[in-house]
Amino acid sequence: MAITMKEAAGARSWIARPNCSLTPTLRRGVIALILAASLIVSTGFLLAGAWLVLPFAGLELLVLFIALRAIDRQAADYESIQLDDDSLIVSTHQSSVSFRQRFHAGWARVSLEAADGPDPLLYVRSHGHTARVGRLLTADERRLLFSDLSRHLARPH
Repeated sequence: MAITMKEAAGARSWIARPNCSLTPTLRRGVIALILAASLIVSTGFLLAGAWLVLPFAGLELLVLFIALRAIDRQAADYESIQLDDDSLIVSTHQSSVSFRQRFHAGWARVSLEAADGPDPLLYVRSHGHTARVGRLLTADERRLLFSDLSRHLARPH
C-alpha cells in the first residue's frame, strides 16, 4: 500500500491508500481490448456453427466487469491521520463507509497491537475512545507510522 506524509503550517497528515496500478483510463482500455478479442473469437465460432460460445463469452465479460467494479470501489478507500497543535483527527473510508474521530493531541496515545491476527494494527486512544488504523498498510509501514506518530505526539504542543 502507499502512505504519504504532508506537512504544512505546523500540521501534519498521513494518508494511506491502496496501490492502484490500473488507472480508470487504462482499465477501460483493457476492457475494450478483451471485449474486442472476445467478440472476434466468438463471432468466428458463431459463423462456424458453434453459437453456444457467444453466451459464454458474454458471461465471461460480465464476470470481468464485476471484478473490475469491485477493484474500483476498493481504490476509493483511504485512511487519514491529521495532527495539528491541539487535535488528532482519524478518518477512514472503507467500502463506502466513512468514519471520523477527533482526539485531543495532548491526551492521545498510540499503540501497536495484534488484535485479530499476527499483524499488529495501530490504535489511537484517548478518554475511553479508540480508533483503529492501518488496515491499508503493510506491517512494516504500520511500524514506521507508529514511530513517526509517537515521536510527533510526544512533542510539546
